[in-house]
Amino acid sequence: MGKNRMTSQRLKILEYLRSVKTHPTAEMVYKAVSRDLPAITLATVYRNLNLLAEQGQILRFEIGKEYRFDGDTCCHQHFVCTKCGKLIDIFNKKLSEQAMKSVDSEEFFPKSVRIIFYGTCKKCKKKGE
Repeated sequence: MGKNRMTSQRLKILEYLRSVKTHPTAEMVYKAVSRDLPAITLATVYRNLNLLAEQGQILRFEIGKEYRFDGDTCCHQHFVCTKCGKLIDIFNKKLSEQAMKSVDSEEFFPKSVRIIFYGTCKKCKKKGE
């Protein structure tokens, strides 16, 4: 029962993630949240992030062998720069809807889709020119 209870620590983590658009790592979340909750540990942040992701309250991505987190669970896609690791949101609801409609299977009935584009961001592309 305690794992499903919204503790003050879990709430502070969730509030922080919903207030930023940067897709932080657990360490970044810890650094930000520990300003208001100095007694919180990195292990507690990891545990709560994983629980929130399992409950569907946040999104968790593995990018470059590290987890990044997103407090925005609405229908959207992501773009990852393969050079610098930058992760940004793309809001194209029709794209996700089309992907869901295109699944033609009698064996599988999808309820959601996660689309991640990989490429080069504008800043890295400019550096390479």
